[in-house]
Amino acid sequence: MAVAQRRPILALCLAGTVLCLLPGQGFVGSHAGRLSNSRVVARVGAEYQERQSPRDADLPFDAAAATGDTVDVSFKKRPFGILRYTPGNGGKGAMVQEVIGKSRYPGDPQGQGFAAGVKGGWVVNTINGQDVQTEDFNTVMDLLDDEVADPRFSKSVALAIEKQGGRKAQPAEAPIAITFATIPGYEWKGEVLGADWEPAHR
Repeated sequence: MAVAQRRPILALCLAGTVLCLLPGQGFVGSHAGRLSNSRVVARVGAEYQERQSPRDADLPFDAAAATGDTVDVSFKKRPFGILRYTPGNGGKGAMVQEVIGKSRYPGDPQGQGFAAGVKGGWVVNTINGQDVQTEDFNTVMDLLDDEVADPRFSKSVALAIEKQGGRKAQPAEAPIAITFATIPGYEWKGEVLGADWEPAHR
């Protein structure tokens, strides 16, 4: 009789051990597993700063001060291979911070930024002729619509857009002509990604 009573207790202990070993499971539920998807990647401005958090090397800037040399670049398709942008003071304008450091094959969309010589520290001046230099950062991101995306997070993208109250702007039509401008005297100190960089390095 004593053996029979111990069996249910042993079974409960084993079940608890298995639950603890399963990914994302614990005695407080599976919330920890859901947190791993909180840094989603989307092709829009919605919650962009949460996904692409600032780095220590990012220096504040005023987008309106980008009155230096300009460079015209044409992108045939999305994504361009620009991994991260940051907003200027007051959430205005957008500066390039990281560009994928290679083009894997001819016509590689993610190598367009690299092939065109796009550099960190350049401010987006115009998109298809539209002046966006001091536009709201989220609006610029929605116009560009070029974030290197993971299609697994399409549901999260939709939720982010809904939470924001819709897109700030519709994506600019491709091919996309972008003029970048420099800020005289501004010293960009970001990271130059090498040819061996892979998304897994994030």
